[in-house]
Amino acid sequence: MALPRPCTFRLAPVRKRPSLAPAGLIAAFALGSLAASSTAADTLDLIGKVSPSLERGRAMLSAVQSPFYVESPVRGSQFAFRSLAPGGYTLVVMDPSWGLTRQTVQVTESFADKRGRVHVEVDLDRSAVTRARRVEDQGTVSVAALKVTPKAREAVRKAHARFGKGDREGAIALLHKAVEISPSFTQAWNELGTVSYKAGRYVEAEEYFRTALGHDPLAFEPLVNLGGALLSQDRFDDALNFNLAAQSMRPDSALANSQLGINFFYKGQFQKAREFLLRAKTADPSHFSYPQLFLAEIYGKQGKLDEARSELDEMLRLHPDSPVTELARNALRQLDSAAAETDEGSP
Repeated sequence: MALPRPCTFRLAPVRKRPSLAPAGLIAAFALGSLAASSTAADTLDLIGKVSPSLERGRAMLSAVQSPFYVESPVRGSQFAFRSLAPGGYTLVVMDPSWGLTRQTVQVTESFADKRGRVHVEVDLDRSAVTRARRVEDQGTVSVAALKVTPKAREAVRKAHARFGKGDREGAIALLHKAVEISPSFTQAWNELGTVSYKAGRYVEAEEYFRTALGHDPLAFEPLVNLGGALLSQDRFDDALNFNLAAQSMRPDSALANSQLGINFFYKGQFQKAREFLLRAKTADPSHFSYPQLFLAEIYGKQGKLDEARSELDEMLRLHPDSPVTELARNALRQLDSAAAETDEGSP
């Protein structure tokens, strides 16, 4: 999973209002933007309820800002992850018959009960699109995947276990071992790129994602991640084709829509940016890319202060423990000041 670059928040000029300095509202795309909350809790538990229930299934959890990955069986309608560092996570639930349901979860003190447990409900995606994608995945295997040996797959499985135990270096060594055994292992190349991205090594991440796509040009994950790596290098023209392709491949993906919206934002095409950022919010309102912040800036540029305030309020409600919340509050104070100035100057 790759995350694009930050933006700054500026309000569009309105009559009778002095110019405001940028609030420096970071939109969660810089490394560590969704870092651990300021809570005093060392660890928290995530308790999940799945609807409808599954006879068998798996829940997979990965940290937004660090190479952390764990799995848990889904028993009926329940799953649990214990002793998690506070922060943002991507939760994926595998329904064997229908495919993946993905959402962002905030495992932070504001959402925890007195026993340090964060409860989340997952409504399984059983749409026709998800079903068709699952059938296609089951019936289609790329040439690159056919060349991957069981030994290489076992190395990746062990790497995931190492990440879950905090052994980052050991996990990376196992990922390198996997691609040495099977050079066409697209998943392993993509995971190496993700690790590099989260460490802020964007050029290195780009190389890994391009290697993955070289072996399987139709693989979605390295495609959308390459678009994010290029955005993080301010290469907006280079990124656009990859982000367009990723959104076309997965029109329901929150990440693909958000990255495309951000790409259009930095190219100054705000109407297109708004369209895809709204789609990202529909797919995953709490997405770690904070589409609300980019929408707030777009509305601010257009002088739509109420709409900008609404987006910032929503962001603060969904991410109360994020390091960017104080910056969002500063932006809200600017909006209130701007609205007061406008009211005083109105006929």
